[in-house]
Amino acid sequence: MGLDSLTGRIHDHLHAPVVSIFQHGGSVLNYRILGPLEIGTTSGQVRLPGSKRQAFLGALLLAGGMPVSLAQLIDTVWGHQAPPTAIKQIRNAASDLRRSHSEIGEQLLMAGDGYQLRIDEDRLDAKVFSRGVARARRLVKEGLVADALEEYRSALSLWRGSALAGLERPALQAQVDGLNELRMTVLEERFELELAEGEHKSIVGELALWVAEHPLRERLISQLMLALYRSGSQARALTIHEQARQRLKEELGVDPGPELREVHQYILVNGTRRTGYGAQSLRHNNLPARSGNFTGRLLEQRLIEKAARAAGAARGGAGSVPAVVAIDGMAGVGKTTLAVHAAYHLADSCPDAQLFVDMSACSAGKQPLTAWAALGILLSGLGVPPRGIPAGLEERATTWRRLMADRRALIVLDDVADTQQILPLLTGAPGSLTIVTSRNRLTEFMSTCQLTLQEMSPAEGGEMFSRIAGEKRAWRERAAVDDIVGLCGGLPLAIRIAAAKLCHRPSWTVAYLASRLADGGQRLSVLDDEDGRITQVFQQSYDGLTYRQQHVFRVLGRLPSDNIEPHTVARLTGLSAARIDQLLESLVDAHLIEAMGPGRYRIHELLHAYAAQLTDATDVMDGPEVGRDRLLATRVTDGRLPAQVAGIPRELSVTGPLRRAAACSSG
Repeated sequence: MGLDSLTGRIHDHLHAPVVSIFQHGGSVLNYRILGPLEIGTTSGQVRLPGSKRQAFLGALLLAGGMPVSLAQLIDTVWGHQAPPTAIKQIRNAASDLRRSHSEIGEQLLMAGDGYQLRIDEDRLDAKVFSRGVARARRLVKEGLVADALEEYRSALSLWRGSALAGLERPALQAQVDGLNELRMTVLEERFELELAEGEHKSIVGELALWVAEHPLRERLISQLMLALYRSGSQARALTIHEQARQRLKEELGVDPGPELREVHQYILVNGTRRTGYGAQSLRHNNLPARSGNFTGRLLEQRLIEKAARAAGAARGGAGSVPAVVAIDGMAGVGKTTLAVHAAYHLADSCPDAQLFVDMSACSAGKQPLTAWAALGILLSGLGVPPRGIPAGLEERATTWRRLMADRRALIVLDDVADTQQILPLLTGAPGSLTIVTSRNRLTEFMSTCQLTLQEMSPAEGGEMFSRIAGEKRAWRERAAVDDIVGLCGGLPLAIRIAAAKLCHRPSWTVAYLASRLADGGQRLSVLDDEDGRITQVFQQSYDGLTYRQQHVFRVLGRLPSDNIEPHTVARLTGLSAARIDQLLESLVDAHLIEAMGPGRYRIHELLHAYAAQLTDATDVMDGPEVGRDRLLATRVTDGRLPAQVAGIPRELSVTGPLRRAAACSSG
């Protein structure tokens, strides 16, 4: 049978096992180039005598099913020393393969003036390897580290040595080197994951063998150094670095690169701290200044410290798991203040780093910070230079986890929008503590400790007011101080602003300030400073709501603050009871209202005043129709809904756009 009559048989084995087995007319073939060239069958290996035949077949297999020209084949077999009979010898080699190995011959096709070997991808180990690596990298992006490691190990197990070992042909060298480099890159990716997963002890031996074989490969060397250091062999890790430094200098005339220098410095700094010799450890701390008037929150502080101690992030802790504390609550309730105060209190127990990132979920004039940008800030906070911060999200997350793997660090992630925003920032490092604050309940968040911060008690609020306004001044009018704390609804931000306003008005008495706050219509304007702080903090929460949520929130401004019933809200909006129940519960999760029991809600007095202010604004812009709705709300609340109101529209009249105030940072 001539070459022109040969046809390839292509079989689609999408679900083939990693080491492929395939049949041709009763025979089974396996092509292997990740090591010495081999062709396997069920009965053993196919012998392919003669280096010319092996070079011929090796070139076709490296092409991965693509055509190879006659000129390329000649160059592969002879290089620049091709004889006059080279074309004839290539043709003879193809004929010999067909005669001696009919299974191979069936797949060997003419392609132009050259040939191609048409085999399914599952029959070539290099193709199986590439697909396994692609799966592993995809699993890493999905956060499935254990599955990714299994894929990496399975793919790497296909290698039996250097690609096409023993078949040295200059024309094939670039392709062979590319395959070998891919193997090393994948191997380093596997080691990186294993280090991030705390498997340093199990890979020290293998890493040492690879470094001995590739003594100039800096990433591999840095991984061995980390594995040794984390396994308790600091001196050996530093020796490895010195040997690598000398070898790089002698053989290449260069100094170690950024990654190797970074790991070396990391071991020196942390080794100094742990052994107690030499200079102090470098401390990375960008925590904002803590409040000098912090008051109360003793129970919350104890809960945070307990969570930190359980994770080993405090004195006497076990150090086996990371601690994650989530603090949620309404705007202005003091989440950030508590988080920063706790961070300072625990700083000595987390000596390697104390880092703060404003995630800006509700910050004025800012877009919420992406995980990519936040990782850049965190890596920079650990001293990674800009050029050393990876470009991709996954690479940044991997670098972050690697650097944090054995550090006792404290991270504050402030003003978080939702769980997805911060998942790549959670290190999983034992002995670390992450404190997260959010105005929303992070219901999908797997935290060690979940705190919902409430308003201050009268005693706590009075103590805070007195510290800011002055102990003597407050003591003389103790009853008025209690009134102010009550009129502020125990909200720390409001109490702080009220006390600061009194400080700047020495002619005012505490009682006079209380009388101004007692007027519900002007309470917010009294508490607003020149930048409108209270109103703007509430505005930020309101701006984050959907249109329906905003509409329901405005309606709440027309109802009693301490007795909100879903059926009343449903009547006023014309929405179904089920929809109103869903919307009210979403406002509970956003800490804009509070559930008091089945079917009963309340809204903080200051938020109620803000909701009423929004309603007044729409009244002015939309004319008398909304005023009619306001009157209607009062009658519904009083149980005096007239029969003619049965035709209430499904949506209250809110057509004019609200003018949004310039926003500022949350309280």
